[in-house]
Amino acid sequence: MQHSIVSFSEALLLPELSLRTLGRCEVILDGRGMPALKRTSTTVEAEIRLEGAHYLLVLPLTEREAHRLERTISALSRLHHPALAPIRMLPDELHWHRPSGEPWSASLILQELRGESLWELFGEIEPDRLAAALRQLQAALEELNLTHNNLKSENLRWDGERLSGIRPWHARIGGDRNNDLARLQELMPSDMEEEMLSDCDAPYSATGHETLWRGHEFEGLTCVESATGYGYQNRAGEWQIEPQYFWAEDFHEGRAVVETEEGMGLIDRTGHYIIPPRYEILEYDYYESLIHARKEGAWGTFDITGELIAPFTAQEALKTNKQ
Repeated sequence: MQHSIVSFSEALLLPELSLRTLGRCEVILDGRGMPALKRTSTTVEAEIRLEGAHYLLVLPLTEREAHRLERTISALSRLHHPALAPIRMLPDELHWHRPSGEPWSASLILQELRGESLWELFGEIEPDRLAAALRQLQAALEELNLTHNNLKSENLRWDGERLSGIRPWHARIGGDRNNDLARLQELMPSDMEEEMLSDCDAPYSATGHETLWRGHEFEGLTCVESATGYGYQNRAGEWQIEPQYFWAEDFHEGRAVVETEEGMGLIDRTGHYIIPPRYEILEYDYYESLIHARKEGAWGTFDITGELIAPFTAQEALKTNKQ
């Protein structure tokens, strides 16, 4: 899915032309007037407002991921439970043109954002209320027989009464809920952890759950999330590149995109930076061996060696589509 992030960013600036049913939405912009995008290894997302409500708008980055999410979201949308923020798939919602002029369309995910992010409210909610809300969420997941698998504070919303989960990209019906319980324990006020864990068949172990998430192996290395960040392990399970990144992508052609506090960059298999981490967005098109980067709202292109081959300029495609 070449240039998908570039095209998604451009399209969101003109929703009335690019979105089939959400054309009247207001896209949340960053300080430079560009869509405030958040990228993971499988999706890129933006926040929008429509008719007084707040939503997460998500683009799967590959066709394979789009098909997987379509199945997951179809199952989740039928649950209709307040513990899960309403979510649905919008088939062929996005229509745009790539920088080459080629027509492009994609299905998007829309999830309502009720209340505020728990990550932003930590310390403001009374411990007793937070503990009660976490237990209520645990009970709801058990009632639904659902494993969320991504229960971090930034994926929970607080509406003043209860918590609801968002971004359930890897959720499934059934499964081992020990990881969910471990994540809930991390959020529980310290003096209430023991009571939370009393219902867990396999209690949380800091050593046993050091790995929070593990990707698939690419080129002999696996992207792994630990309590200290993302890093890479070899086939023996040893850290080849120590966990240190806010986010990291799989290796292709001996290169991987990572994100640090300073920004996004490109590393080699030793962790050496081919492209320094100073960019707002870095999109690695490994089919063409090109890296598209955004800095201060302008896009440029690097080759696989890190050489800048297309200077940073505003996208001409956007200007063309405005006419």
